Amino acid sequence: MADYTPGTPPPLPAEAVRKALGEGNLDAAEAYLDAHDRAVRQLLPPDEAATLDARQRQAWLNLIEEQQALYAELGQLRDHTADQLQQLQRHQRGASAYLQAME
Repeated sequence: MADYTPGTPPPLPAEAVRKALGEGNLDAAEAYLDAHDRAVRQLLPPDEAATLDARQRQAWLNLIEEQQALYAELGQLRDHTADQLQQLQRHQRGASAYLQAME
């Protein structure tokens, strides 16, 4: 994944996440986000967060908001995929029942 510099907000891998989402690779998108989240937690432990000035704090907050927005997008796509799978299963059961009735 990425190489992060201590003390600075790690860049959000938004492009890689969106590319993975566009390819339907939800697991890869989640892996990018999870790696970024681990880096954020490692680079900004709670005791250090209290020492940030207003500008630094805002930079970290903006980054976390962007990260959470990507997690939300991932969640919506997972929900949509699950709904489509359920619909496909219902259609398959209906088609199977129809074929059995035709025998």
